[in-house]
Amino acid sequence: MKTDSIAIIGAGPSGTAAAIQLKRYGFDSIILEKGELGGLLRNANLIENYPGFPDGISGPRLVALFQSQLERASIKIFSERVSSLAFEGKRFVLKSDKRILHPQIVVVASGTKPIEFLAFNIPDKAKNRVYYEIAPILEAEGKQIAVVGAGDAAFDYALNLSRNNQVTILNRKKTIDCLPLLWQRASFLKAISYYENTEILGITDLPSGDICIECMRQGEISTIQTHYLVFAIGREPRLDFMSDQLKDRVKDLEQEGLIYFVGDVKNGDFRQTAIAIGDGLMAAMKIYSRRSIFYN
Repeated sequence: MKTDSIAIIGAGPSGTAAAIQLKRYGFDSIILEKGELGGLLRNANLIENYPGFPDGISGPRLVALFQSQLERASIKIFSERVSSLAFEGKRFVLKSDKRILHPQIVVVASGTKPIEFLAFNIPDKAKNRVYYEIAPILEAEGKQIAVVGAGDAAFDYALNLSRNNQVTILNRKKTIDCLPLLWQRASFLKAISYYENTEILGITDLPSGDICIECMRQGEISTIQTHYLVFAIGREPRLDFMSDQLKDRVKDLEQEGLIYFVGDVKNGDFRQTAIAIGDGLMAAMKIYSRRSIFYN
């Protein structure tokens, strides 16, 4: 079987698990990742529901363990962005920013992309301080950081960043959607401030390089000065590289065992590391059970 007979799009927990299990079966695969190993796991403050770590484990630490296991199994991740995926004849046509591949089987582990804040245009200079994930700013120290959102991600980001910074959570609603445990932890920390019923009206860049956020809070207009602004207002499946023709044929190709969707890309609100890993393992096991595909 050629190395590129199985292509895995994405090297988050699900794609990584699929590649490791396939290797155990003696099947090589090619993993394409546009960012870095681990996906959203790199942002996680503390993973407490993954068996084997009684005290929990940070996302970056777990990613480092993934890296060690991949190296031990001689599995390489290729830094490539998949630009399109189609199905022609009996093979896929996968185009990345570096090459064209024709795999027989594709495992889509592309995860999710953030829902962008589109209420108004953010000035170009201010955009340099606006993020939708916190991995790029995890080393920040002594900064004022605003996080917009009310779900698990927003509070987890705030807890992670509050170790070395002052964090303000801005919630446009009165209710929160995060785990009670996360709310409890955040509410006990002096480094985290929480504002509810707070709607962002405008964002401007300041000569200092900071961002000024104009808000409507409790019926009154106020401003917040911050170094970084993080939006955690939701995510959606990252499937923009799939051709319309392929989307029309997906169900048939799934039944034929030629394409598998694993992890966050298909799990909606059920985005958990353990679930994603289970998806990857199951996909690899199904591929092995239908291994006669490679010889037809």
